[in-house]
Amino acid sequence: MQEEDYCYPLADVSHLSDEEKRKLRIRGMHIPKLLSSDEEFEQWVSVFAPWNGRVDMPEGGFDALNKEDKRKVMSQAVFQRALWYHRKRFNAWKKEHLQPLVDELAEEASNAPQYDWRYLYSLELKKLRCMRTYFSHSLIADKDGNFGFNRWIDICIRLLEFLERDGDNILEEQVMRMNVRNVGDLVPSDVVEDYKSASVSVAEDEYSLDDKAYYYGREIYGRKMERLYYRIRLYNMREWWE
Repeated sequence: MQEEDYCYPLADVSHLSDEEKRKLRIRGMHIPKLLSSDEEFEQWVSVFAPWNGRVDMPEGGFDALNKEDKRKVMSQAVFQRALWYHRKRFNAWKKEHLQPLVDELAEEASNAPQYDWRYLYSLELKKLRCMRTYFSHSLIADKDGNFGFNRWIDICIRLLEFLERDGDNILEEQVMRMNVRNVGDLVPSDVVEDYKSASVSVAEDEYSLDDKAYYYGREIYGRKMERLYYRIRLYNMREWWE
């Protein structure tokens, strides 16, 4: 939404009567705007920008305004143009890239069983993927698709990819690097003890876990992921808006 991309002269509306201008202004103030083309939108900008900027247009039109009033009018025009043309591009992009994700989310919400907590995580994962995709092309994104909180929403998506599968995709290498301190509030103490007491084999200077250690380790690791997921949501999710 670079200002220079949208700062160009206002369209000529001198052929419109005062009543036509009033009706045009009202139609363009609807959300979504009741305008039929880019040409009609540009006429609406010419009518709306002075009105919303509280600038009385003199008989000589825009060129007869003083410098400050010109700035007010063009500030309104630039902002409205940026919104209009962004939404036009976004709606075209949405059909191909965002709508399939939304359809997938709706399909699962309609058909997933109601008795398994993993389906709730699966829904959250699909919703975050929709949000992530949306934000990458939203008003707050830069030209590279960055929008300020990429890191946190990406971490949550990655965590949910493990949580929806109940940790069966947690790798042995992840478990072996795990810190098991301060997990007493997450899993029963006997699970921690079973994990600690399980054996670790060594072969050619490479360590590996036995089945018992891997089983309990994944349970602990999954719960640590769950805690991190909720902590990120607690402190960051309310910032995820446009």
